[in-house]
Amino acid sequence: MNITRHILLPAASLFALLLGGCSKSPSPAPDDPQKGAIAFACTVSPEVAVVADGTKAGATRTLPASCLPAPEQMKLKLKLADPDKTFEMTYESMVDYDQPLLDPGSYTAGFSYGDPAEEGPDAAYFVGSTTCTIVARKTITQQVSHTLANALYTLHLSDWFKNYYTSYNLTVYTESGYQNGHTLVPDTNPTPIFVRPNTKLYLSGKGTKTNGVEVEFPKTEIGVTAARTWHSIEIDAGSAGQASLDLRFDDTPTTVETREIELNPEA
Repeated sequence: MNITRHILLPAASLFALLLGGCSKSPSPAPDDPQKGAIAFACTVSPEVAVVADGTKAGATRTLPASCLPAPEQMKLKLKLADPDKTFEMTYESMVDYDQPLLDPGSYTAGFSYGDPAEEGPDAAYFVGSTTCTIVARKTITQQVSHTLANALYTLHLSDWFKNYYTSYNLTVYTESGYQNGHTLVPDTNPTPIFVRPNTKLYLSGKGTKTNGVEVEFPKTEIGVTAARTWHSIEIDAGSAGQASLDLRFDDTPTTVETREIELNPEA
């Protein structure tokens, strides 16, 4: 049995998110003496790991509220755990979950929000799962916590970099081909970019120094992402006179060599 339902989701408030939810109001005991039901009490965790230089092991950071889905926006796939039986119900949103009557037995519930293949500022991907046992003539309530499954990064530029280069264009690439350009990085609260976990990141770009000389930053591998982790990319102009950038991906330093751009190489 495979039921897929599509609905248009309303906007959810942060208040509802923090309180949690998923199922509608708990149902009374099922009328069918041979059936049971399950309700889900869901929460979305905003905590992710950080491994930036100077942070303690196990340190965490809180995602902005704008990046978090409401529990009711999670997609649900409910399956019978018995390998000898085929049963699956899919709901595109928990808003549509109606606590169906189920045969007694062990079930797995998998939740997801977003697309694991997408990358970008609006590409947060959350998952959650639980195993539960349905009992005849009872409605059980199962607690589920949804957590971030992909990775994210923010780009930070030192004051020295911004003073040394009057203009710049930096691009961060992923192995999948996604790229994000940065031409103006704010001093505080730069936009988080969500990317796949366990993927290499690369950086390239161009800049114009205060003396008018244009340089390019060749494409350089800078690090590998990890699931449920907020990575920090910090860029400095390096010491005066050096033809390089000092880059740090979390707690790992990398040197990016710079090359002057010949404006008229045939002159």
